[in-house]
Formats: sequence, structure tokens, C-alpha cells
Amino acid sequence: MINKRALILTGFILIAFIALIIKLYSIQVVNNEYYSLIAERQQNKPQTVKAERGIIKDRNGEVLSFTRDNISFFVDTRMMNAKKIDSIASIFSSTFGKEKEYYREVINKGVRNVCLEKKVSMDKAFQIKKHVIEGLYYEEDYSRVYPYGSLASHILGYVDPKLNGVDGIEKVYDDKLTGNDGYYVIEKDVMGRIISVNDNNSKAPSSGNNLTLTINKTYQQILEEELTRGLAKYEGESALGILMNPNTGEIFALSNMPNYDPANYELFPNEKRRNRILTDTYEPGSTMKSITMSILFDQHLANPNEIIDTENGTYYYKSAKISDTHPYTKLTVREILEQSSNVGISKLSFRIPDDILYRYLRDFGFGNITSIDLPGEAPGLLKKPKNFSALTKPFLSFGYEISVTPLQMIAAYSALINGGILLQPFILKEITDSKGNTVSKTQPNKIRNVIDKSTSDLIKAIMVGVVENGTGKTAQLDDVVVGGKTGTAQQLVDKSYTSRRHNSSFIGFFPADNPKLIGLVLVNAPKVGKYGGLVAAPIFREVARRIIDADLALVPDKKKIERNNSIADQFIAELKSAPVSTGKNYMNIAPKNENKNRVRININESRTTMPNLINSSLRDAVVQLNELGLEYKISGIGKVVSQSIEPGKIFSLGDTCMVKCEPVKKTNMKRVN
Repeated sequence: MINKRALILTGFILIAFIALIIKLYSIQVVNNEYYSLIAERQQNKPQTVKAERGIIKDRNGEVLSFTRDNISFFVDTRMMNAKKIDSIASIFSSTFGKEKEYYREVINKGVRNVCLEKKVSMDKAFQIKKHVIEGLYYEEDYSRVYPYGSLASHILGYVDPKLNGVDGIEKVYDDKLTGNDGYYVIEKDVMGRIISVNDNNSKAPSSGNNLTLTINKTYQQILEEELTRGLAKYEGESALGILMNPNTGEIFALSNMPNYDPANYELFPNEKRRNRILTDTYEPGSTMKSITMSILFDQHLANPNEIIDTENGTYYYKSAKISDTHPYTKLTVREILEQSSNVGISKLSFRIPDDILYRYLRDFGFGNITSIDLPGEAPGLLKKPKNFSALTKPFLSFGYEISVTPLQMIAAYSALINGGILLQPFILKEITDSKGNTVSKTQPNKIRNVIDKSTSDLIKAIMVGVVENGTGKTAQLDDVVVGGKTGTAQQLVDKSYTSRRHNSSFIGFFPADNPKLIGLVLVNAPKVGKYGGLVAAPIFREVARRIIDADLALVPDKKKIERNNSIADQFIAELKSAPVSTGKNYMNIAPKNENKNRVRININESRTTMPNLINSSLRDAVVQLNELGLEYKISGIGKVVSQSIEPGKIFSLGDTCMVKCEPVKKTNMKRVN
């Protein structure tokens, strides 16, 4: 009896043992992958929480770029069966309006983890998350949002799918916008739901800094709309525009048309994404005449009322034919700029010594980058005096044999009208942290004095005459006095200039007595109009008119202008220092024995040897290098410790000297800028 009971008990134990082995075999071998997935989802492990990228705003607080926290939903096909698939397909179909069969097909054809919907808005995600189904899970999926579409696309730039800045402000200030990711140590149940969070071992993410730009969204929108209209009206291939504060260097608006959508940048070719205002150079044509004229006035080589023989619009020099669109027999110096005479400015250019011309053009910023806080800037091209040909000066005087960027041009014109100071253009106004505390502010940066204030006042007044009496009449406003200069330059095609393609431009400013805004408009290859005064100037007028109407604080005292051809004369009359002359000088070469000319930089012809800069301060070294007409590159700060051109060595104008500086070894030392 006892043996029988023992045998039965042993049998039960054996059966239970066999069942246990079968179950273990099923778990460990047959369904190993399934249970591994369940175990993985239940493990306590850190989960990365991506930090929110900072916001980009315009100067008035309008949000131009921000990050949206969306949700993407996935299914693990290894945990699916027919019942689960049907349930999931029904839920998603009712939420997103797609056929159930669509979701069934996605799941059945998928391998492992399959995405059903990407970047779902939070309201729809909430509806889905109410349904808990094993194998259905979600992940946070951040998106960079540009609420105004393509507006300011060439300023803002864009980010890649991982939210890394690729172009524009997004790239330049990527390290400021990017926050620090956090992580949570969490425990989940079999369904993937969070049971608990281990706060002691978790770290919250910290958001990136926010950027406030100098851009005015309203100005930007007006500029883009008018460039688009102008491009269609004049049938150009492309157009661009910049609006800037000439007294600070702040960029109010910047646009290349056509533009692109930064949220879908991959759909647009590189040609549309490239910021041509910085990357592309062009020969500026007649807008360069204002620069040339300012050099003549600053050196006392000409005066506004001097009469020049303009050869009835055709002038031959060294086998080159220099022509005017509108022929005049004689013009005053002032009228040469107003009527944009190539003949007149060419003759005047011979008065400027080569080295003086080169130094002024360098001081205006040509041949150098402006160092604006946007990527991809080109330096342009400026010939050194040793490379000048017999025709270089006359061609330079009206904008050929030089290549500039539109940004360089508007920066140079700002110096023309703001009292003679070259300023560094900038886009970033302020950086704040996620709590609103100021991290840094950008202050206007003066590069150098280029011309005297009296010269600036005079050239500004004459540019009012360009709009009132000359080629820029189409830029006139009814209630605000505008100054500016037109430009029309033939394009170089297959190594020769063609009259079929032009760069048509206008640079204008207002109000003329105290300029608060300067703007540049450039249209590439217009088929209608061709000339800057017929294409770019009218676009500028519409931009200016709409901005003045939209921003009442910009020109608060505007009033109807009664035009009687004397507005420019009134501006000139206010400049008591403007000399008057009725003399005629048909060759227009300054007398060699005239000693009243102000030489901007005093150089002894015998002083062609390099001075010793060692132990000089950075400031003193830069002053000496500028006076010597040398180009230079500085590395480091503090005192000069080495120079590439040795002391006592003979140098040529335009040579480059590499200067290395090191800090003085003392406490609380401040950098000299």
C-alpha cells in the first residue's frame, strides 16, 4: 500500500517536472524572442530625454523658429497577432481618417519595429495613448517649426533631422540653441507603460538659449513681397534686398528671391538655398560712383560746382570707349553723380593716386569679409595697385574691375551717410536663457573712420540730388525725402560683357536729413526696364513707402513735399564748407604743384622699409600697418611678439604682414579691440 502511494506521488512529481521542462523549453527556446522583448520593456534602464532647442525671435519678440514636441507611433511586429492588428488598424483609422486596410498592410509587410504615424500632434496622440495594446508604443519626435514658412529663410537657415544646425543662424549659433539632454531611470510594465521613475538617478534636460535677432518681421515681409512683385514685373531671374540701420550696423531685413521653405529644405536645390547676398559677388556698376566721388571730396581733389567736359557722352582713353547713356557736353561734379556720367567720373578718377584709391576702397571694406554672423561670406576681389592697368582707375570709378558682395556694398554706403564710419553688420541682438535672463547682448562695432563727416554730409546731399533731379527719380516718395544711387552693370558672359544681361541695382536711404534706414535692391538680368533707375529704384520706393506706413515711429514728422527742383539745393546750401568754382578744367588732372590737397595718409616715398612692431600694443601695430598701406592678419591678443615682414625689410604697397600677439602676463588684463 505504501509502495503504491509512493509510486503515485513519484508519478505526479515526474509529470510536474516534465511540464516544467516543457514550459521552460517554450520560454527559453520556442518563444525566446517574445519573452526577451517583454523583459527588455520591463527593465530599469535610463531613457534619454532630448533637450528642447532654443527659440529664435525677431527684434519685437515675434517667434520665427521653435521646436515642437510631437509623438511618433510604432508597432513591434514580433508581438502582433490578428486581433491586435485589427484593433490597432481601427483606432488609427478613426483618428487619422485613413482606411483600416492601409494600417493592416503596413503592419503585415513590416519587419520588427514599424512606424504607423510620424510627428503626430499632441491632441491626436492623446487619443491614441488612451488605448493600451501590447506591442504598440510611441516615442517623442521633435520638429523644428518655422511658423511663417519661407519668411527670412536665408537668415534663419535650417536644421537636419537630428536638429543640428546646418545653415544660417541655426548653424552659426547652434551651440547656443542646443540644450543639454537629460535622462530618466524608469521601470515599465509588460505593456511598456511607465510604472515609476527613479528621481535620484535621473537628470532633467536643460533647454537651449533663445536668440533675439535684429530683424523686423514686418520689414522682412514687406521686402520679400515687393521683391517678388518686382521680379515678376521686370522679368528678372532673381532678386535680392537688404535693409539696414546705417548708424549701428543692425540688419532689419535680408532676402534672396526666390527663397525656400526651411522646414522642407531638402525639396529645394542648392541654388535657392544659397544666401547670394553673402556668397555671390558682382560688379556694382554706377553705385560705385558715390564711393569714388567721396574719395575725391575727402582728398579735396574736386568740388561740387566745378565744371567738367563730359565730351557729349563719348570719351576715348587708351583705345577704350567710355560712353554715357544720356550724353551731356558739360556737367558739374555734382551733376556727374546725379546723371551718372561714366565719362565725367572716369576723368575725375585720374586725379586720385593709385595707392590712395586702393587704401580708401580697402577702408570701405572691399576685398574683405564684413564678418557678419551668417555663414558662407565671400571677400570679393580688389586689385592691388601693382596690378592696376592703364584702364583700371577709370573702370573702377564706375564699378568695373572690382567684385563685391551686396552686403559689402550696403556697409560701404552706410559709411557714406553716417558720418564716415564703417560698421560691422550684425544679425544677433541678444541671447537669453530659458528663464529669460540675459546671457549676452551685441553692441555696434565700429571698424574704422573712412571719410570725414563733412565729406559724408556732402555726398549724402548730392545723393538726394540723384533722386530729386537725376537717375533715381523713380525712388521719390510723396512725403519723405530720399537719397540714393542707381546702378546698371553689364554682366560678364563667356569672358565678354554683354548688353543683353545686366545687374540692375539701387541703394537708397531715408529720411535724408537723418537717415534711419538704408536699403539695397538688386535684380539679376531683368528683361523689362534694364536700368537700375527703372527696375530697382521703383522696388525700393514701394518697400520704403510700405515700411513708413507700417512703422509710424520711423518717420514721425513726414509731410507732403512740394517739389520745385530745389530740394537737393537746400541740402547743399546747408553745407557751408562746400566750395564754389566756375573754372573749367577740360583735362581734369589735378595740378601737380597744388599744395592745398589734403593727403589722407602721409607717406614718405623713402619710407618703404618695415618698422619694428615687436612689443607694440595691438592697437598701435594696426595703426602703423594701416598708415603704411599694408594688408595684415592678426593672431592672438596683447603685445606683438612676431611679424612676418622683418624690421628694416623693403615692402610693396598691398603686401600682407602676419602679426602674432600674446597676452601680457599680468592679472585683470583687458583685450584691446
